[in-house]
Amino acid sequence: MSFAIPDGLAPETYPLAWLLGTWRGPGFLSYPDIPERPILVELSFTSDGGPYLAYTATTWNLDGELDSLEGDIDVAALRPGPLWAAESGFWRVVPTVPDDPSALTDPPAPAAPAAEGEASGSAAPPPSATELEVLLAEPSGHVSVYLGVAQGPRIELATDLVARTASGAEVSAAARMYGLVRSELMWATDLAAFGHEMQSYSSGRLQRQ
Repeated sequence: MSFAIPDGLAPETYPLAWLLGTWRGPGFLSYPDIPERPILVELSFTSDGGPYLAYTATTWNLDGELDSLEGDIDVAALRPGPLWAAESGFWRVVPTVPDDPSALTDPPAPAAPAAEGEASGSAAPPPSATELEVLLAEPSGHVSVYLGVAQGPRIELATDLVARTASGAEVSAAARMYGLVRSELMWATDLAAFGHEMQSYSSGRLQRQ
């Protein structure tokens, strides 16, 4: 499915523009004392023109069996069972201010010519990393601040802060990875909770809807 940057999108969010839309697909979840189970996940990234993306995610137990995440998967045929988790929040690119204020107005200097013996072809350099801040809230009694980087169509995040209410489950840290592979959004979550060290919690693959 093709994707185009919509009109009115804040330039600050361009490094995240490829996430815009609704993503849906299967995954698996397991953790000590939580038997492995298939899940159905739906993510939504939207913009109201501000310098951030609004985000919602819902996870259900999958109604039915799922052998693996390999091969072709008919996402439209997957049915949600009981709700497992939900969260919402905002993704934003960390604002940057150049050390040299003149960089805000002066055009960039031309690139230096390649030194003798160096390739001078037109191959593009690897994408630079973009710093991110992600703020999430969960109805289970948690709020989290994630810090991380986006480098092209790959994102890595780790919690900088996790706060919970008196009745919220004991979650101390988490890490997440997202990557665009052949037009599908692959994701994985590691979790440190209930006295356990950081370890794999869930993963899956999503298709743009």
